[in-house]
Amino acid sequence: MASPRKIVIEGIDPYGLVIAKRLANRNEDVTLVDKDEKLCDDISRSLDGILVIEGEIKKDVLNKNSITEFDVFIAASKNDGDNLISCLYVKNHYKKVDKIMSIVQDEESEEAYIKEGILTANPERAATKRFLKYMAGDPRLTELITSAGESELMPIEIEPGSMLDGKKISTIPLHSKDYNVACVYRKKNKEGERTIIAKEDFILEAGDVLQLLTRPQYHKKLVQYIKK
Repeated sequence: MASPRKIVIEGIDPYGLVIAKRLANRNEDVTLVDKDEKLCDDISRSLDGILVIEGEIKKDVLNKNSITEFDVFIAASKNDGDNLISCLYVKNHYKKVDKIMSIVQDEESEEAYIKEGILTANPERAATKRFLKYMAGDPRLTELITSAGESELMPIEIEPGSMLDGKKISTIPLHSKDYNVACVYRKKNKEGERTIIAKEDFILEAGDVLQLLTRPQYHKKLVQYIKK
C-alpha cells in the first residue's frame, strides 16, 4: 500500500473543509490552515484525523509548526489574490512540493496562475458542468456522486412562503455533519437559467433549487427544514 501523501490546505470555508474531509477519508495526511482563530478552534473540535492550524502560509505558519515538507498544497480561501500569494510562497519556499493547486473564483484571474504553472479549479464553472451532465442523466456522474461515502445530490426547491425566500444563503449553515450546500440552480432570471456556486451573500428566491450533497438517511429532515 502506498504511503499517504502529506497535503496542506489553506482556507477552511467554503471549500477547504470539504476537500480536507474527502482526502482524509482516503487516508491522506491532511493539514488545514486558516487565519480565523475562532473558526479553527470550532473546526478542530469536530474533526478527527485532520490537523488544524491557525495562521497564514505567507507568514510562515508551517515552519513555525514544524511542517517543513509536504507533497501537495491547495489554496482554497475566498480571495483569489490571497490564494495566488500563498501558492507563490509555497512554490518559492518548499521546493519538494509535488503539486500546487488553487481554487479561483474569477476566471479572469486564472491567467496569472497559469503563467506560474499552478493548477486551478473554478467552482462555479465546475458545478455548472457537473449539474448539466447530471440533469442530462450522465450515469458516470451519478456513480461518481453516490460512490463517495454513499452521498447523493439532493435537489430541494424553495417554495413561496418558505422561511428562506428572500434570505441570504448564510441563513443555511454551509457545512454540517448532515449535508453540504453545493450550489443553487436558478430557473428564471434576466441572465437565463444558470447554476450559481453557494456564496454566503447570495439571496435566495422562491423557485431556486438548492443542490445538497447528503446521505439518504438525512433526506426527510432536510426537506422538512428547507420547506417549513
